[in-house]
Amino acid sequence: MATLTVQGVEDALLEVCGSRGATSAQFRKELNLALPRLYTMGMWRDLLFEEVITTTSSTFTIPDEAESIISALVDADGSSTDYSYPNPVHSQHHDYRIVGRDDSAGDHTLSMFGIVDDGYSPTVEEPVADKTYSLRLAPINPSTNLPASGTIHVTFSNGTDMSKVTTEITNAQGGQFTCGGEGDPWLTTHATDNDITSISEIRVGTVELPAPVKLLWVEKDSSPEVTLVAATSLRQANQVTRYRRYRVDNRNEKTMSLRLLLKRKFQKLIDSTDVVYLSSINAIKHALLGNIAEKNADLERAEYHWAVCQRLLEEQLDAHRGAAKPKISFDPSGVGAYTSNLM
Repeated sequence: MATLTVQGVEDALLEVCGSRGATSAQFRKELNLALPRLYTMGMWRDLLFEEVITTTSSTFTIPDEAESIISALVDADGSSTDYSYPNPVHSQHHDYRIVGRDDSAGDHTLSMFGIVDDGYSPTVEEPVADKTYSLRLAPINPSTNLPASGTIHVTFSNGTDMSKVTTEITNAQGGQFTCGGEGDPWLTTHATDNDITSISEIRVGTVELPAPVKLLWVEKDSSPEVTLVAATSLRQANQVTRYRRYRVDNRNEKTMSLRLLLKRKFQKLIDSTDVVYLSSINAIKHALLGNIAEKNADLERAEYHWAVCQRLLEEQLDAHRGAAKPKISFDPSGVGAYTSNLM
């Protein structure tokens, strides 16, 4: 079955398993409660996707819609001829536990470790050492203007002082961007705040923005202008940015290309046109019924519905794979050997 939008799921299930008399907004809230659990139950159909990331740094973040790296190929020189090779992906602080960091500044990891989980970062791209920046809030294509309303609060530092997150950016050290439908030039921090060196938090205000926006680092005195991405798709009310970061050996700062197989994470459904990547309507139905049972303190019925959910998703995944099922091949006697007749 094809993947549906929120509106498609609502049309199919609102009267079947939604709360009695639920409106579209209430049904969307129920979906936002039920679907995260389904996304984390396994690597179901449509939850794996490929992304190519190019970086000149020793750290990189995966897209906001991704949960983790499943597998990685690295092209160390990023050339047009793809010389990529598989790289292992290790758990957080893997190298710390074994040998520690291999440089005094703590910027690099050993090449023998491949890719190492580095936790979460408040920004997509990190500022370059010894350079300073201002911050700019900009719309996301195809929009050319900022939303008509909404606020973004940024906690930044110039190395000495912290920003005032409830003070407008028109004031020095002000960290509050208030959208008002501005076109180019878009909102930028105060003229004196062009010496920003770090960001510790990016937070959306208490009201949802009508459209997503992005936050950019703008390098001081750069010509042509050099920008880095600080945050993408800022929209959800009370959202605090967290981007999954990894470390890789790139001490020569070459243009490195990483081809990644990623696990998709659940992102809050806001619009009726948002895609619901789990395409099993029956599984979503049981998830919604399980939520209702939990709300009514009927734990036995809730466990039943969640168990049916998992079984339906496993059956769908099995049918989706067809003949391309994982196979385990091994020789108990060793490579190239044979199993002797023990009779």
